[in-house]
Amino acid sequence: MKAWRGLKPGLENVILSENEPVPELTSDHDVLIKVIAAGLNPVDYKRATWPNSKYPFTLGLDICGVIEKKGSQVDQEKFIEGKTIVLIHGSLANVHGYFADYAVHDSRYLSIVPEPLYSNQNLIEVACRLAALPCAAFTAYQAICTKLKLPIESYQPLPNVKTVKNVLVSAGAGGVGGFCLQLLKLWRDNLPQDLKDKVKIITTCSAKNNDFVKKLGATDTIDYNQEDILKRCLELSDNEGVDIFIDNVGGDNKGIGSDALTFGGELVLVVGSDGLDLDKISSNAQSVHTIALGGAYRTKQHDKMNEIKSIGDQMLRLYSEGKIDPLLGEIIGFEGILDSLKKLQERHVQGKIVAKFIENL
Repeated sequence: MKAWRGLKPGLENVILSENEPVPELTSDHDVLIKVIAAGLNPVDYKRATWPNSKYPFTLGLDICGVIEKKGSQVDQEKFIEGKTIVLIHGSLANVHGYFADYAVHDSRYLSIVPEPLYSNQNLIEVACRLAALPCAAFTAYQAICTKLKLPIESYQPLPNVKTVKNVLVSAGAGGVGGFCLQLLKLWRDNLPQDLKDKVKIITTCSAKNNDFVKKLGATDTIDYNQEDILKRCLELSDNEGVDIFIDNVGGDNKGIGSDALTFGGELVLVVGSDGLDLDKISSNAQSVHTIALGGAYRTKQHDKMNEIKSIGDQMLRLYSEGKIDPLLGEIIGFEGILDSLKKLQERHVQGKIVAKFIENL
């Protein structure tokens, strides 16, 4: 089979291999999946440059595909060969990644795509839209719903819960940022009108993406090319600071994290926690949440790994109800994956890039 393989650190050492063996089932719960489409994420190019990655390995974490073979302990009614379509976010620890013709995954942690989502439609096109979801959308869901516990389905007035008025999301035009804005919009839209009018959802983006992020849910934008992010953030929040800062960029943004937050504010870090001023965070009674979605697989704990499937099920439902746009920005062919990873590395991509592996099924 064909597969994109990282031989040693560096994108220049990623090759398209034409004769890789089809991966074997490693447990009775495993299924073999024929890949229809795969989503590209920044973590894919980052992993290909990490010196501690287990080389060689096949790149890719996110796919939509169809069941081709199954182990003896796989649910026979749910997983039907040649018919069941699944959505997957994989593990960084897996040397058999998903930028390949076939992939293997534990069936207990797969989200099954409901048939109404693709019946009477072009299955390949639907699979491309769905493959845009896993890493970015699941990460956003974990941040908004699991860590911050913001109710996106309905307003839930509870006693002794602090008021959230101002939220800052960095890189709102990107994958995770774009899904964060959509989920925050669902939360804001469910608030009573008097509370909704007070909420600001602020995001950083370039000026050309203003209309795009406002359509997703931003109420205010900060042009990171022209404006001082911290200064503008404080101006928009009447010098109070934001109650929540979801940082999808890292680097210098970590330095403004605590300063941008109000007393008791919450910082969500999607790209690592190094470089934080913990003394400042502690003195301001601020909380820090870190996201490591695929890390659940390393625990080998059923309930932790099942959380990924549960998030996948929720995102498929939100998508089917028209509440979430998959942010599909570009569809490429299998051979274009490496060039698109280089494009992602430049950090100027709007929405998600998805690779289409087959034309017909």
